[in-house]
Amino acid sequence: MTDFVESFTTRQIIPPWITKDSRFWVFVIKAQPLCMQSYLDTHLNSAGPDRAPYHYVATAGECYGILTVAHHVNFSSGYSGQEGWDTLTHKEVFWSFPALRYEVTPDNLLGKHKEVWIQPFYFDDSSTVMFSSREIWGSEKQMGRIVLNEGVEPDDLHIDLSTQGFRDFSPRSKAREIAVMHIRLKKNTAAVDVEKLMLANPGIASFSGAMLGAIPLLGQNGHAPEPGFTNAITINTLKQFRDAFDLHGAAYRAIIESQISHVVVEAPQFYAGEQVELSFMWSDTMEEQFKRLFGLQDPRAPRENRKAVPTPVPVDEVGTDWSMPYTSIPVLFAMSFTSDAHFEVLRTLYTYGPKGAA
Repeated sequence: MTDFVESFTTRQIIPPWITKDSRFWVFVIKAQPLCMQSYLDTHLNSAGPDRAPYHYVATAGECYGILTVAHHVNFSSGYSGQEGWDTLTHKEVFWSFPALRYEVTPDNLLGKHKEVWIQPFYFDDSSTVMFSSREIWGSEKQMGRIVLNEGVEPDDLHIDLSTQGFRDFSPRSKAREIAVMHIRLKKNTAAVDVEKLMLANPGIASFSGAMLGAIPLLGQNGHAPEPGFTNAITINTLKQFRDAFDLHGAAYRAIIESQISHVVVEAPQFYAGEQVELSFMWSDTMEEQFKRLFGLQDPRAPRENRKAVPTPVPVDEVGTDWSMPYTSIPVLFAMSFTSDAHFEVLRTLYTYGPKGAA
């Protein structure tokens, strides 16, 4: 009874993480510059209590971000050097956008810069992965139910995301399963040629450098790379723990730098944006994120004019409420691919406080 048994709570949750034969769906959509900069200013650029020697700026020109849905079928920790020990499966949905991280000189001037990726919107269906992400590298992951149905034909794709929350909050509200996001490809959708797709979307030029770094599917001429081609992107995350006695302050705050590398093992498929149905479902739980991160307008009536919904319909087989108003999001284009990937926490860039540490 006293023997130590290694399990998920020991080695499984510690990065680096290795995923094999994972299925990715990527949707490129427009980002709102003001929303991007507001997130950077309230998180990475804000004092806590001192300021970091970095300043983050949203990319100029046409701004785009990536909504990614990933199904990890063989996910494990490589921390112990035994890849594949205690594997698990999980699905995740996250929104990411590129930003420029400038070094701040002692004279308070902006110096050299580096492109990094920010991930302020993140859902996962594994509590093990969610908690380890939050505790180890500060990801703002939330628990969600992610249903991904992908058949033989492209138009078989159907992705639903839901979470525990409140449709309309009141002191007597009870949390229940509520819809967050719905995605599907329209009937008769077919893969398209990537070169024609890029020509049809001239606005992508300003985003191509960031996209090529984030999704290693395109070569310099828009072609899929050779098998075994790898690429890596840098992710910056604000890791913080709030003070239990002063929620406006943080007991710990730091900027964490991570990296994800992909090895493409199957050729990607591309789809025109008009073939994608992408909708966000509105509730009091999700309202703030939709407004602040995506710049969306609430389609619901003012609170004082809303009608009570005693028995929300339709409700699916697991009891998720899908009856909320929704906002459809235009998609520039979509892609799917299967890859192996390696995620690693590289270093703590800066720890806020009296000492500060680069």
